[in-house]
Amino acid sequence: MHATQTEAARRLREQYPHATRLLELGAGGGQFAVSAAAEGFTVTALELREAGTRHTLRLAREHGVTLRAITGDFYAADPGGPFDLIVYWDGFGVGSDDDQRRLLTRTAGWLAPQGHALLDIYTPWYWADHAGYTRRADTYTQVYGYDRAGCRMTDTYVDSGGQRHTQSLRCYSPDDLHRLLAGTGLRLARAEPGGMFDTATGTWHPHSDWASCMTFQAVLVPG
Repeated sequence: MHATQTEAARRLREQYPHATRLLELGAGGGQFAVSAAAEGFTVTALELREAGTRHTLRLAREHGVTLRAITGDFYAADPGGPFDLIVYWDGFGVGSDDDQRRLLTRTAGWLAPQGHALLDIYTPWYWADHAGYTRRADTYTQVYGYDRAGCRMTDTYVDSGGQRHTQSLRCYSPDDLHRLLAGTGLRLARAEPGGMFDTATGTWHPHSDWASCMTFQAVLVPG
């Protein structure tokens, strides 16, 4: 568990005091899901990896909360619903634009009529400006990249044996997201700049302005 997850869950409770049912997409090891359950939400955590689901359930037992944890692909799984809140932290943009539309359309079907979906969206300007940033650690080297043709960030790790592992996400501006949402059953209610990693000092800033943010938070509603 980390303070960032518990703080995010606390903020959600303050922002949406009447929300009860929460779905987390791409729940990872369950740190946020368990934090949300501790704040009183009825949580469903959907994660692709079985190891992540097992870790989520173990954390829930350790912290004395109950939740529902499902292993599955969010393009195919049925998490139930309707949900008052759907969250997807630090992962939106996997695959193509069509893949994103499929997920957004499914999200609209899971959302309660007065519900809200909150997504972290990576910005193209941050990654274009920071392409080439390299960080060297004892056991790996990390390199930021940006595919301008595909508007995708890349984050590559090269281990001490030369093995490369790259993760990539499609980046969107708020205007891009408006266009992506057409026909999905969702609309953008508001967008707020998120944090940024300062490559010059190696420090994370949880709040930044639109000119420098690494991500923004999109709040989507039915419509």
